Amino acid sequence: MKLFPKATGPYPYLWLLIIFPQFFIIVSYADHRLEQVIGLIAGIGLIYIFRQMYWLEYTVLLIHFLLAITILAALSVTLNSETMLFFLIGFVFLFGYIERVRDLVIGIVGLAAAFLFVAQILDGNLLAFVSHDQFFFLLIEIAIPIAIFSHNRTRNLHDQLAQANEQIVALVKEQERGRFARDLHDTLGHTLTMIILKSELALRLIEKDTNRAKSEIGEIEQISRSALNQTRELVASTRHHSLAEELNETKHFLETKGISVTIHKPETWPQLRIDDETMLSLAFLEGITNVVRHSNARKCAIRAVTDDHKLFLEINDDGIGICGKDSKGNGLHTMRERMRLIGGTVTLDLQTKDKGTRLCFSLPLNEKKVGKEK
Repeated sequence: MKLFPKATGPYPYLWLLIIFPQFFIIVSYADHRLEQVIGLIAGIGLIYIFRQMYWLEYTVLLIHFLLAITILAALSVTLNSETMLFFLIGFVFLFGYIERVRDLVIGIVGLAAAFLFVAQILDGNLLAFVSHDQFFFLLIEIAIPIAIFSHNRTRNLHDQLAQANEQIVALVKEQERGRFARDLHDTLGHTLTMIILKSELALRLIEKDTNRAKSEIGEIEQISRSALNQTRELVASTRHHSLAEELNETKHFLETKGISVTIHKPETWPQLRIDDETMLSLAFLEGITNVVRHSNARKCAIRAVTDDHKLFLEINDDGIGICGKDSKGNGLHTMRERMRLIGGTVTLDLQTKDKGTRLCFSLPLNEKKVGKEK
């Protein structure tokens, strides 16, 4: 059986050599043999308590500390020596590792009560020790466990904070993996499916209709190049997206697709966190991609407005709308998921066939200051 935990090193043995030889020397000078025997028994009990306190915690540690206080207070009265309370110095160091504030307070109150009790019995005055060295030792024996408890509490809080930060990092990585998976599905899934279907068709036609097979192979080449561009865009999506820059690129992109664009934006943009701005820009880009792919629109109006609490970003087109289509498709799900991660929302107005579609992104500003125009 080990006397002390291995992690404590030689320190418990040093405390034994520092405290208890002095204790037994004082006991040996007692006037009566009975007092010496009582002191010897008390010393053995204190050594046992000292050893146990290295292995205990919570209420059991408090009980052993109070037991040590009781033994030394009773021995001080028996030997008529207030100095016996000084030997609590080794126990208060161990008591400082108590876990709960309540137990710490109870132990300190018990410690102060022991000094008051001994002063009352030996000097007839509860506060007699204030004018002696006992008061100085009381302050030290109170300060030591408080200091150790505060240090351990701070260290535990730092450890908890570090663990929380690790969990946040893990969650962010998980969200990034989910986002990347959604992007792969949205950008490459459909394209690769088309390549497979056209490859199978080309294989069936290569002997029956060579010209058409060549045409299909040519389309496969074009689709493959498109997949390469989509992959590059996917890699680029991991970088920061400025909302103002995204609007400018969107205007050029829509015009190259033959869609007339009007953009209304505020003179000053709110200052957004980089992650918020990137997520909003990616969700907005998804909405613009849907306009190009599915709306058959000729005109598109983009409007960005802010008030004291929110940033609104709207996309209005005059296309065929989404009537008859699944409005809960993965593209809309991806936009909503991205906005949810930053505390925003996506609203989709299901217009008639002649009025097209209206898509609105809203993001709480959380009282962010308005910055300079980007």
